[in-house]
Amino acid sequence: MTEPQSAVPAKRDGVAVASLISGVLGFFGITALLGIALGIAALVRIHRTGERGRGLAIGGIAAGAVWALALPIAAIVLLASLLSASNAPIAALQVDNCYNTARPGHDAARVPCEDEHDGVVLDAFTMADPQASYPGDQEVKTAADRSCRLRMASLFGGGVTIPPGLVLVGYAPDEDAWTAGARVATCGLQASSGRLTGPLPR
Repeated sequence: MTEPQSAVPAKRDGVAVASLISGVLGFFGITALLGIALGIAALVRIHRTGERGRGLAIGGIAAGAVWALALPIAAIVLLASLLSASNAPIAALQVDNCYNTARPGHDAARVPCEDEHDGVVLDAFTMADPQASYPGDQEVKTAADRSCRLRMASLFGGGVTIPPGLVLVGYAPDEDAWTAGARVATCGLQASSGRLTGPLPR
């Protein structure tokens, strides 16, 4: 009497395995899309051949889809982080923003105040009517410095004494900015030597 032969289990679909691997490694970007594509192809093949691996294919599609959604979100968050510490004209920064390397006519890099920085924006004000002609480099710088000193009283309790170790620097718009209609001057508080750490002392 012949014993019945046991059924040979269907082999596992190789494309389904590749789909799962690609989906799990989806943080490379292209592999996320590859995991989805291979998973769909594997499901079609399995339906036709009857091979095993449907769960692997579905897993590859799911993993690839998660990475395909997560990577753009991570890129947006990173971009927002970079923009929050970006280069901008000193006049574009706001009061209490901390910055590095601010020079008239150049960009200032806004940085977190918890890190070392060159200065803190103390105040900003409009210097002149938009129709006023450019008074000259030295004249506009002198006017900005004078106005910044006059604003110290309201910010430091009725006096114009700058806290020890700090120096007040006025940043006036250069001729190009003035011609374009910009009249905002910025008062920066910087260390007389070295660099600052932490927010502006009040």
